[in-house]
Amino acid sequence: MISDLYLIRDSGCGKMRVYGFRIFQWGKGEGAGKIPLYVAAVPAGFLAAKAEIARRTKDRKKGYQRELSPTRLGKGVYGVTGYLLNQMGIFPTSILVNIRKSEGEVKFEKIEQLNDNIEIGYINIPDNVRWYVLDGQHRLEGLKAAMREYSEFEKYPVIITLTNEDEFYEVLTFYIVNDRAKSVPTDLAYRLLQRMLLEIQAPKWVERVLITGAAYRKAVAANVVDYLNYKPNSPFRGKIREVGEPPKPEHIIKDAVLIRYVAEIMKEKTFEGLYDEELADLLIDYWGAIAEIYPKCFERPKDYMLLSTIGISSFSKLFPTIYAYCARDGDVSRRNMKKYLSYLLEKVEEQDLKDLNVKLDVDFRRPIDERWWHKVDGPGIIHGTGEGHYKRIAENFAKKIAIVIAKKRKSK
Repeated sequence: MISDLYLIRDSGCGKMRVYGFRIFQWGKGEGAGKIPLYVAAVPAGFLAAKAEIARRTKDRKKGYQRELSPTRLGKGVYGVTGYLLNQMGIFPTSILVNIRKSEGEVKFEKIEQLNDNIEIGYINIPDNVRWYVLDGQHRLEGLKAAMREYSEFEKYPVIITLTNEDEFYEVLTFYIVNDRAKSVPTDLAYRLLQRMLLEIQAPKWVERVLITGAAYRKAVAANVVDYLNYKPNSPFRGKIREVGEPPKPEHIIKDAVLIRYVAEIMKEKTFEGLYDEELADLLIDYWGAIAEIYPKCFERPKDYMLLSTIGISSFSKLFPTIYAYCARDGDVSRRNMKKYLSYLLEKVEEQDLKDLNVKLDVDFRRPIDERWWHKVDGPGIIHGTGEGHYKRIAENFAKKIAIVIAKKRKSK
């Protein structure tokens, strides 16, 4: 007899039986095939006891879930707990979970065949496996909060869709379900793309459809930023806060900011064919030169704007220009990069502009020194926002360097 919301425990065999459906869905992408999905209802208290959330942290890089949102869990109008305790409280969509094949095999006892792809029967699940939640962690946590106030919620029937696939399938499905719905935070999305890029067992359609164009650049950029964070000669070594990592005093920047602008650099044809470590080494020298010119900005980043988005963006946009000068010299070294970047420290006089018949924004005629980047003492232009604004700053940097080069040539 089926009891307790269609759940039967069979402790003698070390398994549980759930009454439900097995359905098969599929796609035609290369490497894709039919995947069985098991649909059933289980008590919320039971699911809460079995559920596992694979959140990403610095030490758990295979995690893929984002952190819980306190707003979504609250008792207010838009909180899950408030919805259960004070409103309609129904969840007609299922919670998506996976039981990894490496931990146990789900078996199905067919009772009736409805058609070629839908069956009714018993879902047999090993008793000691974890149920990894791919979608629905906030609903589940909201139910747990409701249970603490009203024990009756332990019997709340939760619709589940269950799969029995490998760990990579979890990451892939989580990305598709959440990114296509625009609900994965950008920093986490970068890391999910990185993991899919590095997964050698990924189906061919993943590479052809998901890891292309901008997505490919972001995935490789995540690798580059990891090199920036771990290579001994990097000015960012140990100072980049990875997604899922709690803030520490030594952190000066989030990984997502750097990943975003490294991916932008990779749009340039000059860099698109480089290996990730090759590009990382170039950027280590580039930012190392910047750190040598502006040491206080790296020592006390909160007092300066250079390591905020405006500085990272503008200097990233300037990088191809500096690289081009160095490549023309046949000397793409930190020392040579520093030479050209140091031209930003020079003062450009009005007469210089007249002699060269060029114009330069007044804020860039003065030395672009540490004072220029200071949050209090710097010009108002460093507090602007938006990619268009950052691009104009980079263009003015490039123009000033060109003016100083021309001035030096003229004086010889």
